[in-house]
Order: sequence, then structure tokens, then C-alpha cells
Amino acid sequence: MKTRTRKIFLTEHIPGLDDYELPAEFKFDRAKLKPNRFVHGGKRPGAGRKPAPAPIVRKTITLTQPQVNYLRRLDTNLSRAIRKLIDAAKPTRS
Repeated sequence: MKTRTRKIFLTEHIPGLDDYELPAEFKFDRAKLKPNRFVHGGKRPGAGRKPAPAPIVRKTITLTQPQVNYLRRLDTNLSRAIRKLIDAAKPTRS
């Protein structure tokens, strides 16, 4: 046999629960209040990821294993190694 549960709606009066009086206004003593420990003071200066000096574009290239080995000797990060080669090949401005 199934038991039925009775739905209670917010507009319905519940005896014993709704039989209290609240003051129209409650005055807080602000001297006794503690700061909320879960709220932080906003962004800290210098926080977050720094923007790149120039926008980085994602491209895919195909390399042979000897080329990868050469780049790995320059830097373990292949993207950084390729950027180093390009920066070294750029003509210097006088």
C-alpha cells in the first residue's frame, strides 16, 4: 500500500509554525557584527594571467624527427624553441 505525502504550499497557513509575530523593523548593532569571512576584497593588483605582448595564433606544422630533436635541444617547449629561432633570424634594426 502506497502512502501519500501531502503537498504544502507557501500560501497555506501551518498551525504552530506561522503563529509568531515579527517586528516591522529589526535594528542591528553594527559594532557587534563580524566581517563575512567568505567575501574577498575584490581583485588584487597584479592578479591573473598576464596578457601576451602580441596575440598568439595557433597553427599546426609537420616536422621530421631530427627537426624535433634539434628544437628540443633549444627548448623543451617546441613553441618557445620555434619563437627563439624566428627571433634570432629577424634582422636587427640600427
